[in-house]
Amino acid sequence: MRKVSNASIDWIHSRLKFGIKPGLSRIIYLLEQLDNPQNKIKTVHVAGTNGKGSTVTFLSNVLQQYGLQVGTFTSPFIEIFNERIAVNGRYISDEDLNRIVDVIKPLVLKMDENPDLVNITEFEILTAIGYYYFADQAVDIALIEVGLGGLYDSTNVITPLVSAITTIGYDHQDILGDTLAKIASEKAGIIKPNVPVVVGNIMGVSEEAYEVIVAVAHEKNAPIYHPETGRTFDLNLHGQYQQDNAALALKIFEILAEKLGLILESEKIKKGLKQAFWPARMEDLNGFILDGAHNLPAIKRLVAEFNGSKKVHILFSALQRKDFHEMITLLKTIPNVSLTLTTFDYPKTIVAADVADISDVTWLEDWREFVTAPRHADDIYLLTGSLYFMSQVREFLLTSNKSN
Repeated sequence: MRKVSNASIDWIHSRLKFGIKPGLSRIIYLLEQLDNPQNKIKTVHVAGTNGKGSTVTFLSNVLQQYGLQVGTFTSPFIEIFNERIAVNGRYISDEDLNRIVDVIKPLVLKMDENPDLVNITEFEILTAIGYYYFADQAVDIALIEVGLGGLYDSTNVITPLVSAITTIGYDHQDILGDTLAKIASEKAGIIKPNVPVVVGNIMGVSEEAYEVIVAVAHEKNAPIYHPETGRTFDLNLHGQYQQDNAALALKIFEILAEKLGLILESEKIKKGLKQAFWPARMEDLNGFILDGAHNLPAIKRLVAEFNGSKKVHILFSALQRKDFHEMITLLKTIPNVSLTLTTFDYPKTIVAADVADISDVTWLEDWREFVTAPRHADDIYLLTGSLYFMSQVREFLLTSNKSN
């Protein structure tokens, strides 16, 4: 994670102290002061426990093959803050970010004087910046990734052309609920009246969660679509779950094509899917596989990818708020695995004391020792866990590669 010295970014980060505050009143007010830029653009809204970012990047690349200007709003960032807001893969510039913050900051400071609007959060401000920038750039369409949940997420102030729910799994249970049905209800909050919704393989995970989504869709007269199953795509993003994400993106595109007057052209679709890249998702970098499997459902999908005879060396770290004990237990089920646990420079990261009771693992205080140690040519080396961890590891590997 590259640390960029930028007063605007520093100010946005300063709002992190207000944490997560579900509710739409603050973002609605702020956007009203900005003349509601979210209503001036066409959008796609993507929710789900995992797969949102990959689905967005697949869809963005296909749309770009048709010459469209495509905005993407994603989180978290892996390399630099600016990547969270982009047009055709070009991150928002510091100049544009500073210009928009100069507009928004006085409004936020004024809001802080109002007890009903005080303490708008970092993500809410980022959402407003994203919508403002996409309207300013006159994008043809903006692909909006939900930050957390759906119903009360600050992005949920749009009426998109298409909504999508990628997956349902246990994550952020303290906020979204302690059952898959409750979590599904929160995700289904992005479904809008008469707006088609594409639903991933949720039935295969939880029939109850799927039925919740179906009930909300029927209540809102929103047509439900499902990706084609069993189809294989030529992708640069590896893993079976990326095939699922590509299928989901393709189904969204097919619906969008009709709405936007685009003709389905197989070569453009294939090229767009092939060109898609999403860092730290089964990414092969300097002989390491990086995968930001940062919650239990993602770990389950990751484990399913490794069932061969090769020795698998894993370096894992997570935040304390995650179900890291269960994640570690799952990683230990990989055949021929050697599991090393570590910590990294970020608040509330696991430390040695958190995993002292776990057997058959190695603790490493400095994760850099793992990536700089000699390796066996025929073995697999997997780095996984928190996306914040992946960001730091990825920067180290890229920097090391440049210096060699």
